[in-house]
Amino acid sequence: MAGLDPHVGACPDVQDELERRAQTGAALSVAAHEHLRTCAACRAHDALLRDLEFALLEDVPAASPPPALRTRVLAAARNTPPARRWWPAALGAAAVVVGVLTLGSLLSRSQGVAAALPDPAVVVSVDGPLVIASNDHAGTISVVQGGRVTASVPSGGAQTAWFTEGVRLGGHVFLADAANDRVLEVRTSPLGIVRTYPVPEGVAGLTASSTADGGHVYFKSVRGQVGTLDGARVTIATAPGMPLADVMDGVLLLNGTLYVTHHLSGDLCLLDPDTLAVRARVSLGGMPVALAPVRGGLLALDVTGRLLRLDLAGQITRTWTVTGHPDKLTVNGDSALLSDRGGMVTRIDLRSGQVTQVKVTHPMDVTTLPDGTYAVAEGGRGLRVLDARLQTTGTVEHPAERRD
Repeated sequence: MAGLDPHVGACPDVQDELERRAQTGAALSVAAHEHLRTCAACRAHDALLRDLEFALLEDVPAASPPPALRTRVLAAARNTPPARRWWPAALGAAAVVVGVLTLGSLLSRSQGVAAALPDPAVVVSVDGPLVIASNDHAGTISVVQGGRVTASVPSGGAQTAWFTEGVRLGGHVFLADAANDRVLEVRTSPLGIVRTYPVPEGVAGLTASSTADGGHVYFKSVRGQVGTLDGARVTIATAPGMPLADVMDGVLLLNGTLYVTHHLSGDLCLLDPDTLAVRARVSLGGMPVALAPVRGGLLALDVTGRLLRLDLAGQITRTWTVTGHPDKLTVNGDSALLSDRGGMVTRIDLRSGQVTQVKVTHPMDVTTLPDGTYAVAEGGRGLRVLDARLQTTGTVEHPAERRD
């Protein structure tokens, strides 16, 4: 792609690159990035592709798109492999079109009170306040306190943000933006971005650890590197790029061991947190994408539909089967809460095995709050707070949903 003309003659090549990235996760060339800065048409094409990815995660209504639009999208999608490895194959090109046509109606169902939560993707609890990262064009980062947005800043970036995870270290929050191959260090009061850490391969998972020297943030990259921000890195696997919606892995520092999943192989790696030497590699099977500590061990969430209890050696001691494709996990005492972007939040009692579920439009992330309730980031809608029975106790919602 060297020598791309920044004007209209380059548009077909750049749009081909955008479509390859959506299909395979391949990185854009430098020339394509430069072209996008000056070409509104190609930026609009990029936004459309992201809307298509969003629509695939929604329930598709039984309706037909206009014939002309259906023909155009089917033509563009010919010979395209599935963008997700675990979403049902029945969500074909026609379903994608219907999802896009109905996207507006999906964003207009309930009340809202804030204009600063455009597309929540990650939620991090910082004692009382919450930090919300949104996958809108500006990459908006917001603080929510007392049921309202108290501050917001744009994160910018060459590409529309795709936040995958956030962790807290002291009074700062670290946010992984896979679309722009970076981790943002965010000060919560006053709200501001204090540093950007480049991760050329994109970040699939994060964890933070407080130490006497201030602590460390560990990451797992999309292609299989593990390391600390601005520190040493090792390769635990070799993997190709992938669609942004597939970028997810678990990283957890617990009892002197760094646990890291590589969901493409179904493996859990146990590393020395100081040297990053691999101590052991355990095959969990499936596609483990999230980790959380529990008494005597840890939990691993398999996006194909399993919650696994592991001992400290990484061996499976108990398995719970769940419906759907849950990809985010939080723990509150003897309860685990799982979120599935397809539209479900599931609570599992880790003692009795009792399962409670509630439908939520598009849950992208979930975290436990200090009072034992749960905060759910709903893509395209806002923030929802659930109690232990999964009843909604509060919302801060998408501006398009406001009612005067």
